[in-house]
Amino acid sequence: MPDAILSRYPDLSRTLRALGARPGASTTEARQRSEGLAMLVREPLTSPAYMYRIHPAKIAGGGMIGLGEVFLHAPALAAEPGELTAVAAAACTLGTALQQRISELFATRRRSLALALDTLGNELLFRLADRATAAIRRDARRKGLVTGIEISPGDPGLPLDQQSVVLTLAVSSQCGIAATEAGMLAPVQSLSLLVALGRNLRPRSGKTRCTCCASRDRCTMN
Repeated sequence: MPDAILSRYPDLSRTLRALGARPGASTTEARQRSEGLAMLVREPLTSPAYMYRIHPAKIAGGGMIGLGEVFLHAPALAAEPGELTAVAAAACTLGTALQQRISELFATRRRSLALALDTLGNELLFRLADRATAAIRRDARRKGLVTGIEISPGDPGLPLDQQSVVLTLAVSSQCGIAATEAGMLAPVQSLSLLVALGRNLRPRSGKTRCTCCASRDRCTMN
């Protein structure tokens, strides 16, 4: 079994400084976002961590991929052009404190600030996922592999019922991440993903995460 890579509490302070006002935001939205940013700086609300493991891959037919002793139903990866030789499974989280703070704000009827803080948390989480995929790309290059698409459970071509399999492959328990029977993650500010690795794969698109997302048309973050 390949070694797992754990990065606990990577420094996101520069990322926080970059999360300024959003274009087109109203005065109220900008104020709530600014207050949320100040709260993230002032209070210990995030414990960012990510985990990943690279697994040798073998196409097994029917959209199935063999990853050691684990079989994953991932038609999107199985249909990738080129030679898929490995798959990296990753899991990222900001921990539990941020969601607890958001719940407290909702309970005290500070809904706008709660929503602003939730949005900022999601943005931080995506930046953390970018850190994880960058680490995977560096690792892949050392192994002479190129990276292909990135995909998360629930995206087209990777059913949500594969969430627990992806977490197992990513050894997410070391980051304290678990999945419910419905495939939702706990802590809430967490995500999991797979990265195709091999030779002659499609070039990775910087928009992959957004273009695959079912909420892309109504999302305020893209």
